[in-house]
Amino acid sequence: MKRIFVAIIMLAIAATVSAQSIARVGFYMEGGQAVCSNPQNSVTVSVTVEKEVFTPGEFARYAQKMLGVRASLAEHTQTKVVGAAIYNEEPQAAPVNSVTEPRQLPTLPAYRTANRPMSVEQQAQAAADMIFNMRRVRRELIVGDAGENVFGAGLRAALEEINAMEQQCLDMFYGTTVTTVTEHRYTITPTADEKNYIVCRYRDGEGVLPVSNLSGDPVILTFNPAEVSVSSLPIAGEKDKVKQEFIIAADCGIELLLGTESLAEGRAMIYQYGKRVMLTIK
Repeated sequence: MKRIFVAIIMLAIAATVSAQSIARVGFYMEGGQAVCSNPQNSVTVSVTVEKEVFTPGEFARYAQKMLGVRASLAEHTQTKVVGAAIYNEEPQAAPVNSVTEPRQLPTLPAYRTANRPMSVEQQAQAAADMIFNMRRVRRELIVGDAGENVFGAGLRAALEEINAMEQQCLDMFYGTTVTTVTEHRYTITPTADEKNYIVCRYRDGEGVLPVSNLSGDPVILTFNPAEVSVSSLPIAGEKDKVKQEFIIAADCGIELLLGTESLAEGRAMIYQYGKRVMLTIK
């Protein structure tokens, strides 16, 4: 009968209070087993950060002189938050963790056509000459001025090889970038007396930092519980002899903030912010 009553109570709440949850609390016997119930909810948040690490090219200081376009001489790192989410249940899929690296430069660069010693400036000049030579050859192949016997798959393969050789030389002037995308997840179990939680910290150029690193800006998870209505429930009075204690979860708006920027929003039923009531059992 007790189980039937609980089901009736839950149906009554569902009909009168949208999306509420109810659970029995405290110590009681059920099916001959002792039960100590203190229901709690947790939420999982994820913050996905993209990190780009730029390494200048070996010949960067010669780019303006030999190619006519200035190249960056300084190594630098950029980060940005590219995604965030709030989950009522922990996701089953593994967190995102990907790395995009530039093509590895060969041990013997494409511009080296002989084993004679070369200074760094001479190597830079050879690389610049190859860039312009590859562009000239590519144009001739495309417009048909050269390679009358090169067509179809052969032409495509030739163009791909030319592009690869040109890119090798360009990377030695203009540098390379390694891009990393990493998803960080945190599970928060709120308490009744706290609505704001620092889940991690973030700093431009560094990315996600632990809470203890005060050099970063806090990423804060906030809960905004709505008022819980019990007007439709059979609240026990002093004269009621059979009564049981229940807790009704609060419908909470949840927001993930980085400073004043909202990263993600969600909703969840949270028992910790709910209301405890004594219900009569007839």
